[in-house]
This record gives sequence, C-alpha cells and structure tokens, in this order.
Amino acid sequence: MHDEIDSDTPSPAGRAARPVSNALSMFAVGDAVAGYLIEQVIATGATGTVYLAKHPNLPRRDALKVLSADLSRDSAFRERFIREADIASLLDHPNIVSIHDRGEAEGGHLWIAMQYVAGTDAEAALQAGAMTPARAIRIVSEVAKALDYAHQHNVVHHDVKPGNILLSNGNREEEHVLLGDFGVARAVSTAGGSDGATEDSTLAVTLAYAAPEVITGTPVDGQADIYSLACTLFRLLTGRQPFYGAEGTAAVAHAHLHQPPPRISDLLPAATRQLDVVMARALAKNPRDRFSSAREFAAAAAEASASLTERTPPAARQVTPAGQLPANRSEPTTWFRNAVRKTATWWPPRMERPAVIVWSVFAVIALIAAVLWAKLLWPSSSPSEQTSPPTSTTTPSQSPEAAALVSKLPPGYPRGACVPTPTNADSTAEVACGPNADPGGPTSSIYTLRRDRAALREGLADVVSRSDVMICPPNIQSPGPWRRNDSPSVVRGTLFCGIQDGEPLVAWTNEEDRLLGVVRAEQPGATLDGLYRWWSSHS
Repeated sequence: MHDEIDSDTPSPAGRAARPVSNALSMFAVGDAVAGYLIEQVIATGATGTVYLAKHPNLPRRDALKVLSADLSRDSAFRERFIREADIASLLDHPNIVSIHDRGEAEGGHLWIAMQYVAGTDAEAALQAGAMTPARAIRIVSEVAKALDYAHQHNVVHHDVKPGNILLSNGNREEEHVLLGDFGVARAVSTAGGSDGATEDSTLAVTLAYAAPEVITGTPVDGQADIYSLACTLFRLLTGRQPFYGAEGTAAVAHAHLHQPPPRISDLLPAATRQLDVVMARALAKNPRDRFSSAREFAAAAAEASASLTERTPPAARQVTPAGQLPANRSEPTTWFRNAVRKTATWWPPRMERPAVIVWSVFAVIALIAAVLWAKLLWPSSSPSEQTSPPTSTTTPSQSPEAAALVSKLPPGYPRGACVPTPTNADSTAEVACGPNADPGGPTSSIYTLRRDRAALREGLADVVSRSDVMICPPNIQSPGPWRRNDSPSVVRGTLFCGIQDGEPLVAWTNEEDRLLGVVRAEQPGATLDGLYRWWSSHS
C-alpha cells in the first residue's frame, strides 16, 4: 500500500489495477533512484509517480514518491515541499503514514520515501463492495485520531478523502487504518491560517471533499479537515459523493459554498435523523459551527449510526465511481432498501397537497371533538375558571407517566387544553395542547417524555431535520445548549429555533426530565421573536 500521489486521481477497484501513465512514469523497473531500487510502478498522477522501491541498506521496501520535473524545478514549490516534508516527518502516530526520508534524485527530481503497507484504500474497498456501515464508522474513527494528533501539532492535512485512507491487509476488524499524503505534494496551511506563501495553482485538493474555506482560498485550520472527514463518511456510507447532484466543477464548488448539507437518510432509509443532524453540523459552512475536534465528530457519528446494520450484503450498494457525479438523482440502491425508517412522533412528513387537505380536515374534526369532550368532562362554574388555572389537566384516568408529564408543562395552558396522544416505543407519555393563554404563547404544542436520553436526542433531531434552521433571537446558537438563569453553569438541554411550513417553531429538550417540547405559533402575524420570548420566560 502507498500514499496516493495525486489528489484528483480516482481510486480503482484495486491498487494493482491502477492505470500507469508512461509520460509520468519517470523511472523504469530496475532503475536506481537515490540508492533505492525501483521494483514496481504503483500509481501515477499529475504531480508525479509512486514506486515500490527496495531500501538501499535496510531489508524493507518503501513507497517512493517522485515528483514531476515541472514541480521539481519550481523554486517556490521546492522550498515549500522541503518545509512541509520536514513537518510531516515529525508526525509520529500509528494512524499516519510514516515519512522516512526525502531528497533530490538525478535530473533534479524531488522524492520522498514513505511507509509501504500492503493492502488497499477506502475508496477501492468501497468500489469493491466491501464497505459496510460498521467498517466505515471504524475507518473514520481511526482517521479522526490521526487528524486530532496532526492538528495538535499545527499540521492540516488539507485533502482528506477515501483514496488517501490506507487499509492494511487482514480481516476488517483488525485492519490497520492509516492516513497518508500529509501535505507532501502540495503546500498546506498550518493551524491559524496561511503562512503568507501563495498556493501553487497546479496543486489542487479533491473538490468533492473540499471545505468552503478551502474553495474560497481563505486561511484554513483543522476545521477544514473535519469537513472533509464528514464528506468522506458520506461517501463510505452511501456510495455517493456529497452534493452528488451537482454537475461540473463550478456546480460542485457552488454546492459546497451555498447548498444545505445533504442528508444521508435520503439515500439510506435506515439512517436516523440524528445522523443527518450530526452530518449537518460537521458540514456547516462556517468552520466555527462544526465539531471542536475530529474525534468528537466521529463519536457523534458512531452514536447516531446505531440503526445502520449489515443484514444485507454490501454488494447491493450502488457505488458512483470517484470523480464522477450522476447527471440525475435516482432511487438509491443500498443495503437498506427494505429497511424501515423510524417515523416521527410529532409532525407528519411533508405531503403532497391532496394529502395535506385530507389531513387538515381530520385535524379540524379532531380538534372540535377534543374541545367538546373536554367541556363534557370538565364543566366550568364560571367563565373565569375556564382560563385562570395556570396548569394543564388531562383525563381523570390518566396514567402515572402522563400525570408526571403534565406536572412538567409550562404554565399558561387553560384547563382541558392538553389531551393525551398515542405514543411509540421511544416514548412513555405524550400530550397535545391547544393555545397557551400567556402573552406570545404557542397555538399548538406537543410535549413528550422519552424513554431515555438517546431517544430524547433523536426526537429533537427529527424535528430539526423537518424544519428550516434559524438563529434564536437575538443571536443564540440553534441548535445549542440552554441554561436557567439561576444556574448558568448547568446545561439543561438543547434548544432549537426554526420555521416549519412557514410558521415559527421552538423545540427544546430537558435532559434531566427526558422531556421534549415542540411549540408552534400559527396565528397571523406570529413571529419567532415572540415565540422565543414566551419560551424564555417559561423555561
């Protein structure tokens, strides 16, 4: 196995079958380069060639990367290459390809000798139909360790992609994962921004995995690698590159800069909404909105991927060759075609107009029935009693779980405004409420007690995925942590502000109570500011 020579060279089904260009293969088998004996041409690309070479003194073989004559003669590139090779050689981590030596061969060709490991790479494994979800998650988790180590040493990889992730021979549970190509064949910005040198125009990262700040040429840090790692996971799980519907270089670049992050659940029905939310954070346009470390992203992705199994053979996947983008989005062919996506408890999926009309009629009928039912069960002795009680009540025969839920609701719901609703396996109790009587209060609400914290977070993730994400007024992160004023150091849960079907929505979790609240303001002129003010005064 070797470190891939060219960022834009697609990985084939196997490294042995990689096409070799005579024009770029500067040395033949049997030639000596700086004392190394060339035994095999492994790969070629626009920047040079990688050879399998016998070490001049030690009983081992190295991957010898020899750069093209044009790059080797460029004085600015030579200086950057030597500097970056020196930096990369200081990285000593089990998940990073080791650099053994560098130098200049006859004819002025720059070369670098690296660790050679027999095996394949993640892109080749994917195209061979050997990439399962568990394997993909494990690979990304191992690469995350390498990236965090590099970032701690102020080294940014700048070109994380499946073809640069090397997999040693052996069974999948024990295979060794190594990340290669640490800035060797191109200049790389260190953490904190550019070093002032201008990037060589002939050196380009793989656009399908490039962070927005890399595309725009602004200074980058380790957050760019986290974005690329998320793109890599998307590829390994779905067989598609992110923004696979974009055609052409300009369209792909525009998608990275402006389009919302793609959803894995659109291609894998068994994927949870929680995984979509994790990916959306890792693929945020603003680097500051991403995960703080690669391992934090990998851990969140692993937790959110629990629903992905390997029941169906991975050969059933539809894999798009690297470097190619399908002209039209088609029905995905994956292991999970026959799997069932978990349904949302609160809001139905978006429907075509006829179905919306039918459901609207049912909703009106159900609301009228609920109001009549409440009036029969709880006749009021005076008009004031109908609106004055600050807490909600359900039926006298409510379950202990429902009673516990009612006791946790915000004040302002009139008597009879909240009624129990059916629950699924992830919830222990749920109530649907009508208008809250307090100023700025929601017109409809759903409150749910979730089975555990994992189910609680998945429930919020589902709400987020079905809404347009907004910043909570005046400028509060969404989704983001929330705290009470009396204990500002204690995070109580996660707060989300959004727009759903054109209407303001606020959702939040209370981790201690396992409570999920989702409130909407449907009256004319309702604003997110008003709904958020109600929430902040009742939370």
